[in-house]
Amino acid sequence: MCCFSGAARHPHKVAVFRGNYALDVMNCRAHFVWLFAVMNALTLCGVALLSACKSAPTVPRATTIDTGSEPTDRAFTRTCATATQLLDPAPNAQLLGPLLDTHHLRTPLELVANDLAHFCHRAPQNLMTLPMRAAIVRPLALAEIAATTVAPLITADSETTLIARASPARQGAQFVCNVFGAPLEPLAPYQGTLPIKDPQGAIFALDFLLNQPRLHFEPAFVDRPTASESLELLTVLVNELSLSTATAQRLAGFAERARREIDMSERGVMRAVARSLSHIDAEISSTCDWASVAPEPLALEIASAVTGAALAAENVPGVGWIVVGSLADNTYDMQRIAAVFDPGGDDTYTWSALYIGNQAILDRGGNDRYIGGEQQGPAAGLFGLSLIDDASGDDQYWGPSFACAAGVFGVGILIDRAGNDRYATGAWSLGAGIFGAGFLFDQSGNDSYQSAAFSQGVGGPLGIGVLADHAGNDLYRADGVIPSVYGDAAVSFAMSQGVGVGARPLCAGGVGLLIDDAGNDRYEGGEFSQGGGYYYGLGMLIDHLGSDLYRGDHYAQGFTAHQAAGVLIDVAGDDCYWSTTSASQGAAWDTSTSLCLDGSGNDTYRGGALAQGSAAEQAIAALVDLDGSDHYVASHSSAQGESSDNAYHFARSGARSFSVLVDAGDGVDFFSAPRTLHGVTVTGPAVRADLPAAAPLFGLAIDVAPAKSPPHSR
Repeated sequence: MCCFSGAARHPHKVAVFRGNYALDVMNCRAHFVWLFAVMNALTLCGVALLSACKSAPTVPRATTIDTGSEPTDRAFTRTCATATQLLDPAPNAQLLGPLLDTHHLRTPLELVANDLAHFCHRAPQNLMTLPMRAAIVRPLALAEIAATTVAPLITADSETTLIARASPARQGAQFVCNVFGAPLEPLAPYQGTLPIKDPQGAIFALDFLLNQPRLHFEPAFVDRPTASESLELLTVLVNELSLSTATAQRLAGFAERARREIDMSERGVMRAVARSLSHIDAEISSTCDWASVAPEPLALEIASAVTGAALAAENVPGVGWIVVGSLADNTYDMQRIAAVFDPGGDDTYTWSALYIGNQAILDRGGNDRYIGGEQQGPAAGLFGLSLIDDASGDDQYWGPSFACAAGVFGVGILIDRAGNDRYATGAWSLGAGIFGAGFLFDQSGNDSYQSAAFSQGVGGPLGIGVLADHAGNDLYRADGVIPSVYGDAAVSFAMSQGVGVGARPLCAGGVGLLIDDAGNDRYEGGEFSQGGGYYYGLGMLIDHLGSDLYRGDHYAQGFTAHQAAGVLIDVAGDDCYWSTTSASQGAAWDTSTSLCLDGSGNDTYRGGALAQGSAAEQAIAALVDLDGSDHYVASHSSAQGESSDNAYHFARSGARSFSVLVDAGDGVDFFSAPRTLHGVTVTGPAVRADLPAAAPLFGLAIDVAPAKSPPHSR
């Protein structure tokens, strides 16, 4: 059986893989199909999305994606379905499949797909996330895999053009289940409204929100690592992207214990994460006239942890101190406080050392500041749940490391509902998970996200990291702080903005996602940024609307390296993709698979080597642009549907790489390389038996002809 989407429908027409590779493929495929069937049978949005991907009508050769008259989620689904159809390698598929046969490329593609499948069971302890395994098995179906994976985050009201979501906490819980292949039964139902009529009502609400996560996390660890062990890996990965032999040996014991904890079993950490998120799915309703409530003196034990008037405080068994602030400008020392309800005022929350366990802040208004310490910061869950829900105000979030929606053997969730906010952080922040999960939901405003590295939607080792921004013209910057891992001047390291990254060779990566719904946004990243994967990690950057700018360095804008998967999907807008060096815009290296997909608009792509649908070292890469008059410029020949060197595994497998660029629509396009307009170009040298492993094979550049003009070939 072939590992592509068309194989199941046409098994008799696709060449059969041979030997143990075929067994690997079939085992992976069976595992994927069974688990997704269970998941999607229980997730209505997943069912609808998968159905849309598989049953969409045939797309004409001149494809137009009009997002102005439909909800953004349906435009996204339709964009993914169209790309999946165009890249379907089945012999009777719409576009790619027949061209493989016409140009004698089916066997080369099967060889490299075999090589990817060879790594399906080679992650440490054979542990990886479900969508990552699916990407290895179906490397040209990344658009469909991405759409299915992110379905809980983009469900919409079919009668309007507005997105109607579940609560952020519910979205996070369902996303965890999608990533780890679990049914939804363990999730708590919607909790309804928590009425807060007085300070005691606020204490009760926070006690209710935190007690159940405590009960979920306490039994979740059979052999719990220490806090210092857990956080050491964060520092190590910043300094050693690929671990040295000495470091790997030193951390091997920790990694083995950590891998045992991360699953969806009854005592698994990710089950505790999902169940805790579903438990806090509640609406806070405050009806108290807070101005009329008299302040109360605080107990001596907690008095110095709060400045400004407070209305109540109670030391709740099993939870800790819960404080109810006032409309004044308060300051809270969160090292000593488990939970805060603050009804208003410009408040400051500070962290100075590690906080282990469960913590929550419900802030109802004001321009607030959240300031982290050197080791940990706001909404950073360490062996528990850490929640910030800020209802309004222009807020500032700051933390040097492990901050602002981050989780290590726990979950951090930060919800900012309104305001023009500023986020400034170091590593492992702004939606980062390391053997845990981090979710950042910013629901409105023109926001600024600036960080060092491993941030803005990064799934570290078997972790989940999500940054979801729903509106506004936003700035995402992860650049200029950590020097280039290649020693390049004026280039920095990022590993940010929708990236899944593993601890090579100890542990597979997780799933990282940056998703932006609307606005003209600016993405600035250093090396390894903007929708990519590294060592069994899956990373995705999804932008629904707006004319956006993407700027990156080595490995950017739909990239992968070392058995990984990366996706960048921009649904609509006149966008500019700019990579200052190499490996970008649909670039895959070393038995990986990548996709850069643009749905509509007049777009500009500028890159170097290994760019714009280019793969090397037994990898598969694609760039698909569905509509518009587009401009493609690359400074090297290994670009625009042409592969590069394949020496890594050639002696073992005889496989090279497969690269493809597809430009559809009626626009007038420009290619800097010699590509046939409104036709097909077979890239690379003429095939000969004596070609070296370095030969740039194989690839196609396809400029789809307008509906009435037959395509030409060269």
